[in-house]
Amino acid sequence: MAEYSEAVAELLAKVNEGFEQPLTIKVGDEASGILRNENADTTMDEDGNGTIDIKDATNVNYTLSHELLHILLRELNYPTTGTAVHSPDNEYDQQMRAIAGALEAGVVHTMVAGWQGESGLLTEDVLKAVRAGIEADTPDETDEEDDGEVLTRIFNLLDGLVVLGGPESDYVSAWYTKYPRALKAASHLWQTIQETDITDARGYRSGIVKMFKAFNEALSDQGINLDFAGFICVTPVFSARQLRLKLNQLYLLQDSVYISNKPDTQAYAALGVNDDQCAFVLQLTEKETQPENFQALYQKPMQEVLDEYGIGYSERK
Repeated sequence: MAEYSEAVAELLAKVNEGFEQPLTIKVGDEASGILRNENADTTMDEDGNGTIDIKDATNVNYTLSHELLHILLRELNYPTTGTAVHSPDNEYDQQMRAIAGALEAGVVHTMVAGWQGESGLLTEDVLKAVRAGIEADTPDETDEEDDGEVLTRIFNLLDGLVVLGGPESDYVSAWYTKYPRALKAASHLWQTIQETDITDARGYRSGIVKMFKAFNEALSDQGINLDFAGFICVTPVFSARQLRLKLNQLYLLQDSVYISNKPDTQAYAALGVNDDQCAFVLQLTEKETQPENFQALYQKPMQEVLDEYGIGYSERK
């Protein structure tokens, strides 16, 4: 069995509280000297038993803590992104989900790196190995404005900035020459996270929504303005008081321009009155969309709507 630092051992014990059987940790023999997020995989079997497979043992404490913190956030029921609609273009759908997931990961990894830094895991050797991993996976920019690697560069560099300390860090000084355009966009995304308190579920959700807007701002010069607000759901977070409020006090139901994933229903995106971001989608039958039924729906308490339609949410403690 691998030796873990005290902080990582305590984290493992905390995460294991959420499982009937302790997580199985497998550590491979390879040690490349490079740290990547892909150095480990976490899988769950049908019985809910989890396995963390660390394929690259360059730094087990760093890699294991990264996987454990992802699991912990799921155990704590932190918000996540997803979809309940689709467009006629499957490629568009896949790209939207991938971009939203990468922006969400920027928020997740900020929390992960924060814990790792506080726990003494971000040593000079670790930071150099992380930088090596980012640079190995990120091709230098070319004279072409779009060579098919734009998003890869932006999201890889964002991951790097999160761990390495931001655009002013000495560890990323070479990136100003290697990836000038991508670094500018990634730095804008990084700064957006820094300006948001993501230490609780509500702030974490706000961070994801702000990242969507920051992404469109960063790529506006390329004419990109993706419809995150209407296509991507970000799990809602409610206080006990909000759960007692009427639906129309918190959300505007907008007839979606996309196709409902549930046959024979029309999708209605629930857009937050405060942030205009889709929190969930109601997939309504023709009968449910009759004016009298629709108005009755708007008047229902939030908790009743969530229970009736099986909508997942986080509750502020």
